[in-house]
Amino acid sequence: MEPTDPRVRQVIVLMERHLAHPIALDELARTVNLSPSYLTVLFRRETGRSPARFWRDMRLERAQQLLHRTFLSVKEVMAAVGWNDPSHFGRDFKRKHGLPPSAVRASSPVEFAHDTGAGPEPPDEIEKPPTDD
Repeated sequence: MEPTDPRVRQVIVLMERHLAHPIALDELARTVNLSPSYLTVLFRRETGRSPARFWRDMRLERAQQLLHRTFLSVKEVMAAVGWNDPSHFGRDFKRKHGLPPSAVRASSPVEFAHDTGAGPEPPDEIEKPPTDD
């Protein structure tokens, strides 16, 4: 559900920008000139979730994407989405996605060329830029 209130949309943008270093609810509320309690009420009305739950879910979604699309270790992914405690991260991740992060990493197809880290193969022929002759 896409929020219609511009203040909620602004808070969501801030959340997206600070996945690795979450901002306190007081600070989020201050950025949109609301009290923390009213921001929570408004946020829940607009998204169906509290700001804290919305942010946690956003961070867990990003963690899943990173596990599927990068070579980052589970520990690096955990840090990238702002978790400090591996057991807390693992428990929340499993609750949200049904599998622990290590299982998601192990089952993810690598989406990179050759899976060697060497990158894509060079083209057979290198195209030359047109000249103005």
